[in-house]
Formats: sequence, C-alpha cells, structure tokens
Amino acid sequence: MARDLRLRLNREELRRLYLIEKRSLEDIARLYGVSRVAVWKYCKAERLTRRSRSEARLGAQKKGKVPQGYFDINEDFFSKWSPEMAYVLGLIITDGCVAKTGNISLNMNEKELLEKVKRIMGSQHKIIPSNHQEGLYCFHFSRVRLVEDLAGLGILPRKSLSVKFPTVPDAFMKDFIRGVFDGDGSVYFEKRSMRYPVRTSFVSSSLEFIEKLEVTLQQLGLPKRAIYKQKTKNGMHYKVRYSHENSKKLFKVMYYDIKNGLFMERKYKKFLDGFQQERSCV
Repeated sequence: MARDLRLRLNREELRRLYLIEKRSLEDIARLYGVSRVAVWKYCKAERLTRRSRSEARLGAQKKGKVPQGYFDINEDFFSKWSPEMAYVLGLIITDGCVAKTGNISLNMNEKELLEKVKRIMGSQHKIIPSNHQEGLYCFHFSRVRLVEDLAGLGILPRKSLSVKFPTVPDAFMKDFIRGVFDGDGSVYFEKRSMRYPVRTSFVSSSLEFIEKLEVTLQQLGLPKRAIYKQKTKNGMHYKVRYSHENSKKLFKVMYYDIKNGLFMERKYKKFLDGFQQERSCV
C-alpha cells in the first residue's frame, strides 16, 4: 500500500498538500484511498516536519472538523524579547501557573489587564470567571512551543518555591519588574505618616528570586534593603519593602514607558494618589 502510494503521490505533491495547504493526514489518505498510517509513514520517510497536536487540532477547528474551543495565539510570543514579552513573563512568574499537562494560566482580579495580555499575545481565548474564588478571572492557554520557551526561561510546573530570577536583557528589565510588581507587589498607605504615606513591597515564596530582585533594583537606583521572612499557612514567604521616597524611585523605574498599556491601573492610581497627598500637605 505504501509503495503504491509513492507511485501515485510524489514527494513534491506530498509537501504541497501537507506543509503548504495544511491538509491533515486523514484528508490526504482519503484523497488517495489509503490509510492514515500509510500517509504518516510516507511523511516520516521523507522527513517532513510533522505538525504538533495543537497545530493539527487548530487546523481541524478552522475547517469545522471539531467544535470551536481551540483558539489562535502567538506561539512565538516568548521566543523573542520585547517590552510586552518581558512584562507578561513577569506576570506569569508571579501570578501564573504552568501545569504538568502543559496548560498555562494567569489568574487575577483585574479582568481588564487579562484582556490586554490576551490581545498582546494575539489570543482568541476567553477570559472566564474562576470556579473557586469570587472576583477572580482566568486566562488559560496551551501550546507546546510556549511551554518549551517558558521552560527555557526557568518557568516550570510547581515553580513557586523554586523559581529563579531569569536572565533578562537590560533593555527590558524595567518592563519585567513592572510585571512582577503587578503580580506579587503591593502599594499601600502608611496611616501613621500622612505626608509621606506611600509604601511598596515585593513578596515571593522563592528566596533566591527575591534576593536577585532586590539586587537588580539596587542596580536600577534603589537602596539596599533587608529581606524579611514571614511564615504563612502556605509556607515561608520573603518580602522586601520600600519607603515613600524610595517608592517614588520605584515608580519611575517601573512606569518609565507605559504606552503599550500593560500595567495594573489600580496600583498605578494608588501611587499617584499617595504622591498627590504629599503635595497637598506641603
């Protein structure tokens, strides 16, 4: 059967059908009256790059062969550094989850921010409410290439306790830190200091990550800070905190360029409200 297929379907035609027209193995098998396995063996013998399961399923969905439920997304998003990629990476390191099954998720209260991330990643996935926590929204997606690229950056399943600070190019470090802050950072007011109320902090379950973050912030102009340990029901957390004046420096670092709209508006506004309170007390 395979030998008969080779007589009727030459290599160039096979390449055109499978690689250019994106026909499935089943489609080609039906055209030539052979089994799917025969076509697969022919492709393998000719060393044609086989489409991943996700690519094959997406193609089948677009042709109406399977129900809608598999959506487009830029599978190369984490393959090349950009301000947008660095920001989303910071979010995923802090507020994201990579499951052993290969599913990736971002879970946040700010639905609007998830919608921005979805658009910047070229995704058609839906942002859905969490089944486990009221007011929480989830952005789920899954692609082999995305998981592989994240693994290359140190983002692995069950990462929270062991995640390391990735090697980020200097040009994108501020965007990455803003993503980290929007995921696991806080800006709040110290009630005992009416004139200089703003306080900021970063928290992580990984001591190695928070130590490298603190050193990186020193390199960006902030002072050296102690790292505090805090025992919680979920294990040990590590925190670094900044005063009002140093929070102003952090603000300038993180929001140096936000034309792409990738920032949490609630935290941004909290900074501005605190700085306005300082001016009104003068």
